[in-house]
Amino acid sequence: MDVHACCLAFTVDGVALERLLAEGELGAYRDASPWYVAAERLETARAAGERLVALLAGGSPLRLVRWAEVLDVEIHAIASTRETRVRFGRGGPVNPIFEALDSVCLLPAEHRVERERREGLRVRRQPLTAPELVPYALCEAPAFLATVPER
Repeated sequence: MDVHACCLAFTVDGVALERLLAEGELGAYRDASPWYVAAERLETARAAGERLVALLAGGSPLRLVRWAEVLDVEIHAIASTRETRVRFGRGGPVNPIFEALDSVCLLPAEHRVERERREGLRVRRQPLTAPELVPYALCEAPAFLATVPER
């Protein structure tokens, strides 16, 4: 199964990252924001027979440290608030070439992708920066993820 062209990227503090790693190949992450678009991207990837991957950023200075396959994005309604829980499957360390935030680009708008596809124009890419990681960013999947074998 191929990796979806889009991936999620977000920050995790040191304690959360250690907890995710301690849980082995399965882990979970909670956020107080509703991740509606992330849930839609997961469904789009599944419909295409692809895997959606998340890039986890941490440390100081902030860098991409781990990747993990996204198994589920659940949005829970609690009174008048929304909360998201993301479950992960297998993962691994980020290739050192892609640890810097600006080595990954934000996902371009659909109309820009359409111009590339139909007109052959390579649209300027915007590199990922720390402010875009809150609560999460939609990015182009880095090239190293294409070489990750299935289990």
